[in-house]
Amino acid sequence: MAYIRLDSQAFFHNLTAIQNTLSHTPHPPKLALVLKDNAYGHGLQQIAPLAKSFGIESVFVKNYEEAISIAQLFDTITALYGEIPPNAPSNIWASIPSLQALQSCATAHKNAHQMRHIELKVNIGMHRNGIAINELDRALSLLENSRHIRLAGVLGHNGYGDNDNESFFTAIQAFSDVREKVRKWCEARNYPMPRFHSLSTSGALRLGLHNARSDDLGDVVRIGIGAYGYHTSELPLHIALKPIASLYAQKISSLHLKKGDRIGYGGVSVVEKDGVFSTYDVGYGDGLFRVGAEQSLCCASGEQILPVMSMDCFSCQSQREEICVFDDVSAWARAFHTIPYMILTHLSPALKRVVV
Repeated sequence: MAYIRLDSQAFFHNLTAIQNTLSHTPHPPKLALVLKDNAYGHGLQQIAPLAKSFGIESVFVKNYEEAISIAQLFDTITALYGEIPPNAPSNIWASIPSLQALQSCATAHKNAHQMRHIELKVNIGMHRNGIAINELDRALSLLENSRHIRLAGVLGHNGYGDNDNESFFTAIQAFSDVREKVRKWCEARNYPMPRFHSLSTSGALRLGLHNARSDDLGDVVRIGIGAYGYHTSELPLHIALKPIASLYAQKISSLHLKKGDRIGYGGVSVVEKDGVFSTYDVGYGDGLFRVGAEQSLCCASGEQILPVMSMDCFSCQSQREEICVFDDVSAWARAFHTIPYMILTHLSPALKRVVV
């Protein structure tokens, strides 16, 4: 059966390279790992133990269902979307993206037997999720009057880390203003100081390479696609990352075909030279994008994937019993005019993940 091979040493290499880049700053932030959406398609249950063994203490997941499945592994697990039940383990935190969500959280936990830790998300210029900066005072007032909710973190999302424009620095300044307001509020009330974070892989590396102020980097940085071996920055980041996921397929059958024979639906592929052609057990039903006549994609060993890909298999000129479909999804992303995230997160959770 087709499977995904996960290179643990490449994973550790990526985290170490990122950590080393940030270590040159006066007060290096801690690395927190984004494990949402099945660890970007790599497999939550496989990547989470690797992250723990590296020393990662804080992670971010999509929702409570992902959080509870790894609750025993990390000090803090922030669920970015959805509600957290009152009886959830205390190390599962809720990300709060609006005043309405904050009010709902306060109501849901007013009779809870334990304190619920939350991270308040503030809109710093991406205009997607997060309370408006001019709503921050009201949010803090709600927290001051809530006995069962503790502000454990304040986060923003600097959505311009990949882009070479001023919006990146405008967002940094906006978050700096938020941070100062919250710090003064906490100091005035002897309230425990929350952690602050707004940067993902590209943004953190950009600042780390230029010896940025520690406050701009934050207390933690949320490492996402970089941990898995990619970045999508328009700017050179001068860091060597290694893709950790390789997709392998097993041979289903082989045929000796002659020049002029046609293969697959509609006979789109025409044999140019007599040879042995085989089918392999992975297709678009497994989450791969459907390779058609418009794409020219090859397996990692060079064999062309012949259009049109089927739901459960593809053909190529090969007799290999096992073939590596890809060990780097960058070519697939280019072929379909998208980004590596899209290819990776579409891989079926039903595909076996093997850590080596």
